[in-house]
Amino acid sequence: MKNKGFIQVITLLLLLASIYQLSFTFITNGVENDAERVATLKYPSEDQTNLRDSFEKEYLDSMRGVDVYNLGIGSFTYSECLERELNLGLDLQGGMNVTLEVATPDIIDALSNESDNKEYREAFEKAKEEYLGQRNFVDVFAENYKEVAPEGQLASIFYSRELEDYLPNKFNSTNEEIYEYLKIETESAIDRAFEIISTRIDKFGVAQPNIQRLENGRILVELPGVDDPSRVRKILQGAAELQFWFMYPLNDAYEHLSNVNKIVYSLEKPAGDSAAAENTGLSSSLDGGLTSTESEESTDSTEEGSLTGSLESTDSLDQPDSTKSQEQLQAENPVLSKFTPNIDQENNTWRPNGILGYVQETDKDDFDKWFNLPEVKDALPVDIHFKWSFKPIDEAGTIWALYALKSNKDGDPALEGDVITDARPSRQANGELSVSMTMNQEGAKTWRLITAQAASANPKEAIAIVLDNQVYSAPTVNGEIPNGMSVIEGNYTQNEAEDLANILKAGKLPAPARITGESTVGPTLGAKAIASGQTSLIIGFLLVIVFMIFYYGKAGIYADIALLVNLLLIVGVLAGYGAALTLPGMAGLVLTIGMAVDANVLVFERIREEFKNGKSFKMAVRDGYKGAYSSIIDANITTAIAGIILLVLGKGPVMGFAVILVIGIASSLFTSIFLTRLFIERDIDKGRETTFYTNFSKNIFQSFNWNFIGKRKIFYIVSGLIITAGIISLSTKGLSRGVDFDGGWSYTIQVDDASVGEIRNALNSGLGQEANNQVKTYGGDGQYRVTTTYMINSTDKEAAENVQAKVIESLSDFKVSTDDILSSDKVGPTIAEDIKNRSTIAIIVALIGIFLYIIGRFRKWGFGLGATVALFHDVLIVFSLYSILDGILPFSLDIDQAFIAAILTVVGYSINDTVVVFDRVREFLALNKHESDLGAVINDAINQTLSRTMITSLTTLLVIVILFVAGGEGLKDFTFALLIGVAVGTYSSVCIATPIVVDFLKSRKKK
Repeated sequence: MKNKGFIQVITLLLLLASIYQLSFTFITNGVENDAERVATLKYPSEDQTNLRDSFEKEYLDSMRGVDVYNLGIGSFTYSECLERELNLGLDLQGGMNVTLEVATPDIIDALSNESDNKEYREAFEKAKEEYLGQRNFVDVFAENYKEVAPEGQLASIFYSRELEDYLPNKFNSTNEEIYEYLKIETESAIDRAFEIISTRIDKFGVAQPNIQRLENGRILVELPGVDDPSRVRKILQGAAELQFWFMYPLNDAYEHLSNVNKIVYSLEKPAGDSAAAENTGLSSSLDGGLTSTESEESTDSTEEGSLTGSLESTDSLDQPDSTKSQEQLQAENPVLSKFTPNIDQENNTWRPNGILGYVQETDKDDFDKWFNLPEVKDALPVDIHFKWSFKPIDEAGTIWALYALKSNKDGDPALEGDVITDARPSRQANGELSVSMTMNQEGAKTWRLITAQAASANPKEAIAIVLDNQVYSAPTVNGEIPNGMSVIEGNYTQNEAEDLANILKAGKLPAPARITGESTVGPTLGAKAIASGQTSLIIGFLLVIVFMIFYYGKAGIYADIALLVNLLLIVGVLAGYGAALTLPGMAGLVLTIGMAVDANVLVFERIREEFKNGKSFKMAVRDGYKGAYSSIIDANITTAIAGIILLVLGKGPVMGFAVILVIGIASSLFTSIFLTRLFIERDIDKGRETTFYTNFSKNIFQSFNWNFIGKRKIFYIVSGLIITAGIISLSTKGLSRGVDFDGGWSYTIQVDDASVGEIRNALNSGLGQEANNQVKTYGGDGQYRVTTTYMINSTDKEAAENVQAKVIESLSDFKVSTDDILSSDKVGPTIAEDIKNRSTIAIIVALIGIFLYIIGRFRKWGFGLGATVALFHDVLIVFSLYSILDGILPFSLDIDQAFIAAILTVVGYSINDTVVVFDRVREFLALNKHESDLGAVINDAINQTLSRTMITSLTTLLVIVILFVAGGEGLKDFTFALLIGVAVGTYSSVCIATPIVVDFLKSRKKK
């Protein structure tokens, strides 16, 4: 062996680099263990859990700038160590994964100034319906516009004086130039959205967040350790559109609300009801009305304070007609009967806090519907705008405040919030938390004029501070504010104040960002996944180690050492690369252990053959390695093809699996080809022999000679029957498609003392059967996987909270609470379509890539045909068994991203096995060129490699079985697909692929 010294140096450097990368993980674990120990000593009682957790967090925060790792040549703080430690995926440590989609259609429509051009509007609406996030929205719009208006010109719709640099031809610009401009603008807006979201997350204070820009306006955000999904959704989706508005005089605003009441009644009153809205009793003025007052303090402790004092308005209200019954009044006043004016009953005056009145949570949607009626919009003045408080004003969360805001003649607020330069939490004199803001010079000048105008009014007026169309406060202005300072009050919690300040500092999004996919894993489920993964990893590793020593003796010990180094290198590279170790990634690690044995087995079996041929130890080792190289390289390249495709097209945990697979292939090649040979060459140099068998394994598979080729028709029939049964099942029963493919909400829920049927009936009753509610057991201990499509198409920012609340409400009879939701996932329609497309492309590209490689490597169509047919055969059988066995086995068999990863792994493993057999077939054909019986030659080649095929399959199946049994419920369906696939792949490489080569070559020979 040449270059031994160089290989030793490289091995040592790689080991040192891996140990260095992993050392940061040991350091951070030590600091965190210290924090837990100190917190437990300070708060030892079980009822002090919250205090203990809070103290532990504060302790770790205080350590962020402290040097905790000194290497002599330099030191690292705890925060720097955190950045370098081995990342755990969200499925292992808990946290939240969110896919945001920037609303590119909204950007396009804004650039057109929401044009009412008929052709534009028709093409735009059609494009919105067709757009599923698979392509650039501008391309979809262009296709529809060309169809709607073949001769239409978009320049007149999109051109403005500010665009001369983009469109030098002005109104003569071609549609293609307009489309290019729109793409530039949408990309710029998406870039700004990415930067703003990144800034918000940076200020959120999460360790090791991962933010990635994806294709077609999507942004991936991974937040490990997050346990408040609702808070994250608000931070990510908030547009941060801050505005300052004048308040509408409350008496006038109430009169306009009364007009809304009349219009709604006239639209909704039963046919034949002749009662006029104006005679309902609530529209007549109260004699004397309400008297004007001035107050220096707010009388509503649940709502707004003041900037420098307070303001109030005076109005008159209507008294109900006492001659009518309560039911009649409610029927004739659909709006006002659900509205409580903000009146001080003692003084019969408006309370001085800017609120027009209050509405129950259950009626809020009705008011939104009424305010958006065309008849109502036409009747209301252009300068009045009804808006809600940013949160309910009562502790129960059931009452919302309604405000009436006044705009200028163009419908705009008094001041936009882009003048804010800084925002920070602050505490007011009454001890409540608020957010203080500072404006730039231009903003301060305008703010001075606005506050002077409000303070000089009689009575003094209020200024409403509005964020994302919700009123955060409406304080009274007692005097001019000259310095550009302002305060948003609202009785915030610490988190609310910090989040609001961070959102304001980061700036507003250029377009709405909607959550189209999300996954939340609770820390309990994450800890359980870690325990299961570690157990399966340790057991699988130990079993492979024992088996290799038991079967190969001293050579097995060398292979085990190489396996240990291989494992260390993989994890070290993973830490250095910054990739996260996910649950499927841990499965990939266990699978890599099994597959890493393959190269050593190939070499060891080849050396044993050379011994049988009478060669010396030194010559047998040299020729054994030489003869095995081509098989090792071919097998690993074909597996790498599947891994790289997964790496490119996979997402989330699947990508974690792909990273491990690809790193593992490279690492396994190095350790098996070079490291084990270093040990063997060391024995040669010292005059010692390495044993490659034990007394038990010496004669196993050595005299085996089975007629595989002669029995090939039997194999064809068996496979044909299974595939036929599968096709029948697929066409009648179908597949259980997971939420990844169908879209929807998925929850892992702890429900005690309930059956699948009872839970499903409760969900159907609460969510409706049309929501496609599905319930499956998820392991033991009363855990269930619930999926539903309820509100999956909703664009409401609070849809996630509303759906979860509805699920919990539906299961209230089983005493289910928020704490029983162990994990949750959302896959929106656009994400589901994307996953289906990517999965289909992945399988097709993998098959084509492997087919082309086999043809190029073996130079014969027959080999390519045999390999490809065998791969289709393996994939079909896995799909068939998934359809046939679904509902029979005690665990779910869903088709999702993890299943596709398993299929591609099976494809890679199967072709790995097939290539080894083909390589020996090619060798035997070259040695027997004049042999007329091709079947006999190829059958000898199969029997010659049978020991390698069986041993590799057994070791791989061994670790997969361990994964299946001990890997936890999250890996059950994934490992079951691997289990079937590896078994079928081993069978097909011997019994399907090679016999097809025989039949193909024989038919060519006859021709």
